[in-house]
Amino acid sequence: MAVAAMKKLTLVAHAKDKRKILKTLVGLGTAEVAASKDYDKTVKCDDAGLRAEFERKLNRVSFAFSFMKDTHRELNKLSDGEKAPEIPLEKLNLKRENKLIEYDDMISEVTENEHDLFSIISDLEDYNTRLTDIKTETARLTHQNEQLRDYLDFDIKFSSVKDTQRVAMFLGLIKGGKKEILLEGATQTAVLKFSGSGDGVFAMCLKEEKEQISKLLIAADFSRCPFTQDFTAKELTDKNNQRINELAEARLDIYKQAASAFKYAYELKVLYDYYFIELAKLDALARTAATSKAFVLEAWVTASAAELTQSKIKEAAPSAEIFVSDPQKGDPVPTYIRSNKFVSPFGINVTAMYGVPKYGELDPNPFVAFFYFLFFGFMLGDAGYGIILSLACFAYLLFRKPVKNSGSFILMFGLCGLSTILWGAIFGGWFSIESQYLQGSAIGRFLLNFKLIDPLSGSQALVMFGMALGLGVIQIAAGFFLSGVTKFRANNKLDAIFNDFSWVVILLGFIVLVFDLLGILKTSVAGIVIALTGLAMLIVGGALGKKNPVKMFIGAFKNVYGGINVFADILSYARLFGLGLTTGVIGMVINKIGALIIDLIPYAGYAIAAVVLLGGHAFNLLINLLGVYVHNCRLQYVEFFGKFYGGEGRAFAPLGSKTKYVYLTDKLETANNTKTNKLEINNNPTK
Repeated sequence: MAVAAMKKLTLVAHAKDKRKILKTLVGLGTAEVAASKDYDKTVKCDDAGLRAEFERKLNRVSFAFSFMKDTHRELNKLSDGEKAPEIPLEKLNLKRENKLIEYDDMISEVTENEHDLFSIISDLEDYNTRLTDIKTETARLTHQNEQLRDYLDFDIKFSSVKDTQRVAMFLGLIKGGKKEILLEGATQTAVLKFSGSGDGVFAMCLKEEKEQISKLLIAADFSRCPFTQDFTAKELTDKNNQRINELAEARLDIYKQAASAFKYAYELKVLYDYYFIELAKLDALARTAATSKAFVLEAWVTASAAELTQSKIKEAAPSAEIFVSDPQKGDPVPTYIRSNKFVSPFGINVTAMYGVPKYGELDPNPFVAFFYFLFFGFMLGDAGYGIILSLACFAYLLFRKPVKNSGSFILMFGLCGLSTILWGAIFGGWFSIESQYLQGSAIGRFLLNFKLIDPLSGSQALVMFGMALGLGVIQIAAGFFLSGVTKFRANNKLDAIFNDFSWVVILLGFIVLVFDLLGILKTSVAGIVIALTGLAMLIVGGALGKKNPVKMFIGAFKNVYGGINVFADILSYARLFGLGLTTGVIGMVINKIGALIIDLIPYAGYAIAAVVLLGGHAFNLLINLLGVYVHNCRLQYVEFFGKFYGGEGRAFAPLGSKTKYVYLTDKLETANNTKTNKLEINNNPTK
């Protein structure tokens, strides 16, 4: 459980071996390619043409996924309708695959199926084009029907609306509210008809009255009807609706045909990640220095994986010259953390969300794992909930068998469930069932044997509150201790002793005093002496490095005054107490509601109460899981990390490790478990 030692690998090889070496590095998953130095008469490799080709292919595969998602969604929408039996709805899984594949297997699979897969993508692109045309035509017809709505009351074909030798005709729309202009100004021989629900108007008059009627229409903001077809408005609307229905059927048929591509989802995932890795290899090449005949590649590898990486590169390119050296000061060394199975889930899901330690810094993950585990159970505080949480999480891991770190979040919650069982037993929390009811059964009496504290009984609630603050004191003291250790390693020993370890001593003194108050130890004098010693160290720490007495006094005062922030941080741990009570109180209320239902409703009350109890406790568990997760993270990030941890490092990212849909097998873990390194490493890269 530490930040792994890193080595810098430098190789010089023939240009013809580029692809083989990069393929080897991807297959190993042990090396992160770094930007190489610029040498005389060298240039950076960047194949823009090949990059553009891979990006184009990657975009086409991405389109296929997007189109298949749309197809799946559209078919699901229709699955509730009358046509559901006709829809060949196959299962579509576009999530990340839960299995490992070898890089060589990926290449062979892509080589064999690439042409066929792009043929399928071409079909999907064609379907998309046809759907776009259908959507455009449907929108046009729908819009046309909206325009026709104002003319549905006129039983006249649009083609008939034209002047004759003796008569002038008008069909169109007038502005709302201006109908009176026509009614008042029209001649007695003119014929006016208005649509019942809209602004449509049909006017017919003698030819000699046309100018007069035209002026009235202009005054009413008349706009002539744009339709000239040999149909009435109703006939044209019916015709459009028929066409819209035909387009809907055609759309459904296209989606049915597109659904046949669902079965190729896995192959398309492999294809996508293959191009994704090929682009990563081109990015790596762009960071290498090269001539027309040779190139220089630099990479970071863990010290334990250096031997394996060298030997595999030599197998792929025997003529390559490889040198391994230690990092130099100022090198941007990535961080790789080795953790055991208990610590790793907390590092991935808690520490990594805050940041990665710099290379050479302390690994905070073991401490985070311990405190997060401890606090989680304290805040959830019900052993029954802990059993459910652990069983559910471990069952998922057992049957699902997630690969790599994909199940780390579930594993973390499963482990935290064990902490919840422990604290829940101490607090007597078993689905919030009150002690008098547990006493009524042998199992209940057995479970109560583990109960040490009753959080809901007056004075013992204060004990729980004190325990919460005590846990806070321990974590903050650990934070100051780790800060001091970090400064010691950086050769700032006086600063570590008088500005960090001083707080450890002060907080230790307070812990001793608390033991005295609780009657555990009779050590009040010792506690006071320890605390005052720490205070003296803190005052000296504020004066360190200052020659002016006034500045020494101000520095000492600032150090002591800063204690307000420390004790404010300790009070933040009261949330442990608050959340611990919340779970029990809500659960108890749910139990009382269930009991009340049973008393009020004979017979059927048991069924209703069962639903209420199951739903209520499920809600209580889920809502408090969320609260515990968030507040536990906050304690780590603000109160704990604020003392010693910056999280300003960069995670080690081996070539080929970043994929979207499939997991590649790598040799990194195997190499890091190697205890010996038999290969002689040449630490002189200039040889």
